Amino acid sequence: MTTYHAEKRINHDVTDAFAYLADPANLPNYFPRITSARQVGPELVQTTAAVDTDGDGDQEQVSGKAWFHADEAAHEITWGSPEHSEYHGSLKVSPTGGDATLVSLQIDAADDHPGIQDALDEALDSIAQQLAAQSAA
Repeated sequence: MTTYHAEKRINHDVTDAFAYLADPANLPNYFPRITSARQVGPELVQTTAAVDTDGDGDQEQVSGKAWFHADEAAHEITWGSPEHSEYHGSLKVSPTGGDATLVSLQIDAADDHPGIQDALDEALDSIAQQLAAQSAA
């Protein structure tokens, strides 16, 4: 099992940040490869993503269902594949004082996947940009 981890401090209220991140409809706004997401059942999300599944350098559209659990009390979202239990992840927001929030993102996968660490860093940058835009509105 390979674990990927990234975190970023953002200037945004932890409760508001969690509310935004916990809405599955917002997943395409901050996960770089997800192109659509919608809730299809209790804690079940249908996603479509653009990924290079065969290693040829071209991205293919892949759709699937994932379990998606948002724990409001812990400010943590966990998700995974019902079909591939070795793949799962978590996103946690924690207050760091004032309006600052620490966003921690982790993915566990069965194998090493080039590009996942960069994708986590990109996701955190997107989260910071989305929440900053939300604050400005």
